[in-house]
Parts: sequence; C-alpha cells; structure tokens
Amino acid sequence: MLVALAVQYLRPLPAVAAAPVLGGSLLVGKAPVIPWPVKGQAALVVEGLGQVGASGGAAPAPMASTAKVMTALLTLEAHPLAAGQQGPVLTVTRADVATFIAERNLNESVVPVSAGEQLTEYQLLEGLLLPSGSNFADILANWTSGTVPAFVNQMNARAAALGMTATHFADPSGFSPLTVSIPADLIKLAEVAMRQPAFAAVVAEKEATLPVAGVIRNLDTLLGQDGIIGIKTGHTDQAGGCFLMAADLTVDGQPVRLYGAVLGQPNQLPGAFAVISSLLRSLTPALHFRTVSPRGEVVGRYQAAWGEAGTIVTASSTAWLLEDGMVVTRQVTLTPMATTQPAGSRVGTLVLESPGHRANVPLVTAAAIDGPDLGWRLTRGF
Repeated sequence: MLVALAVQYLRPLPAVAAAPVLGGSLLVGKAPVIPWPVKGQAALVVEGLGQVGASGGAAPAPMASTAKVMTALLTLEAHPLAAGQQGPVLTVTRADVATFIAERNLNESVVPVSAGEQLTEYQLLEGLLLPSGSNFADILANWTSGTVPAFVNQMNARAAALGMTATHFADPSGFSPLTVSIPADLIKLAEVAMRQPAFAAVVAEKEATLPVAGVIRNLDTLLGQDGIIGIKTGHTDQAGGCFLMAADLTVDGQPVRLYGAVLGQPNQLPGAFAVISSLLRSLTPALHFRTVSPRGEVVGRYQAAWGEAGTIVTASSTAWLLEDGMVVTRQVTLTPMATTQPAGSRVGTLVLESPGHRANVPLVTAAAIDGPDLGWRLTRGF
C-alpha cells in the first residue's frame, strides 16, 4: 500500500495549460481626412513615428531653392559653427559681384554685394537661407570646394550617403530645373540639417542685417505659425511653389517634431504655404500619445488539472505616439509553465507593432502557482 501511494505521489504532474486571450489587431482612433494637394507632391514625417503620408508619386521634380539646404549643410560640415559663433570672415571679390549681376539678369533670387565687402560665414548663411541668395550659394560653394562643379559633385555624394535616391543636384542654388528631388528625400535632408545649431538658428530668424544689402527678410512667412520653426522656401517657373518645413508641436503635453515638404504647387509660394498649413492643421489634432498596453493587462489565462487557475499579465506599460486610424498588431507567445512558481514569473512575450514602433513586453503570472496539495496527488485518477 505504501509503495502504491509513493508511486502515485511521484507520478509526473500534468502541464499547466495556458492560452492567450489577447491578440490580433487594435485600431486606434478614427483616421483623419488629410487634404493632400491635387497637384505636385507632398509628404509628412513625424519624428518617432515616420512618414504618415505622401501624395503625388515618386517621380523626381525640380526642387528650386530648397536645394540651398544641402548647400548650407555642406558648408557647415566643412566649416563647423557652434551656437552663437559667426565663423570666418570672407571678402567679396569682383568675380562674386559679376556672379551677382549675371544671376540678377537671369531673374534669380540674389542678395546685393560689393567688392571688398566682408561677410562672416554666419552672415553668408543668412543671405543664403532667408532671402534665398543664389549668389551666396556660389560664394559658399567656391569657398567650401574650390569650384562650383566640385561642390555640386559633393552635393550629390552627400545626397547618396543620406539615402536620397531620387535626388540629383545640378547647381548649388536649385535654379536649374535639372536639380530635382522628391518630398521624402528633402525631409531626410532637413532632419540632418536641423541638427546643425547654426542652421537651425538661421532658419528661425525672421530677418537679419548685412553690410551692403541692409535688412534681409525670411521668405518663410509661415515662420512662427502652427509651430513652424523653418526651413526653406523655393519657387521657379519650372518648379512651381516648393516648401520644406519643420514644426515643433505639443502633443498631449509632450514635444513632437514634424517635417513636411511640398513641390510643384500652383500659385508659387502662396500655394505651397496654403498646402502646408492645411496639412498641418488636419494632422496635428490626430496625433496622440496612447497607452497601447497598460501594465497588468490580462493577456492570457492558465488552468491546472488540480484546479488552480489564474491570469497572465503584462509586466510593463507601453505608450506610443500614434496617428488616429493606425493599427497596432498584438502577438502573444507563451512559454511552458512550471507547476509551482512565484507571482511575477516570466511566462511569455507580447509583441506589439505599429508604423514606427515595436515592443517586446514581458508577460508574467499575476499570482503564485502553488501546485497540487497532498490529497490531490494521492487521489488523482480515482
């Protein structure tokens, strides 16, 4: 009899059966209606979320003076400026004056200069980016690379390094219709340029004063509206209205940066500004920080043959920046459970995914599993 009881007691215990009760997809909010432009191209990117939309296809189109963002970036990478620094002083030459006159005669956007005028690097960037001086693009190109053609080669090499696969530069200013890009590529460029303190400081200025030109004003008339902090306008007959911008938003009390770009808009800059404003005002209310899985959320349940049952829960909370209408996928993987284990024991993983986000959330037992008592061990099967 004792032998039989011993055998009964020592029989292997059946596995604890566990199954998920959560999975599939979670639709977060109602998707906003975004008024993408009928003509031209547009794209919006939210940092930490990625591209939230685009329109107009992916055929490269003239980018006009948005090209000057690359000119500024290469200048600053070759001649770094810390916040508040003016940098080296350059002297305007007779050749620079001749370039100014020639480009003015072509109806390019230029800034007046005179031979012998002295301009700091920072002032040259102001003249390049605020009133969009094409002649300043040439001055910076020659200073940085020795010649304009050498600088253009450097522009294309940098674009390739940034993954701007649909972009080609034919000149430092963007006046050439052969200088082409797409909004998504320009946003990649903007994200890198805005990491340069001097660049971010210049594009945030509404005006500046230069020795010969006097007061120069930023062509970005949306600066300071809807959170916009820059970056660069552009317009030619071939390119239409172009605008590459960054905006700092507050979403549910937290800072969020958004980038947008439009190319080929009718009515030149007013058309580009109208599109950007409409896009921003439609998207911003649809951005929220949402808890996609709270701590302690019941993800699974278990049942033991001896009657013990309980829940499997998330060990941590997961909150993401999301656009309304996005889908979060949820996949639960459970591992074999021990017949006895303390509360909080790791028993699986919840994988959460949505555009721009992925998280592996640990799953744990909500309560201890004590295992069967002596009576159940000795009487099971009878």
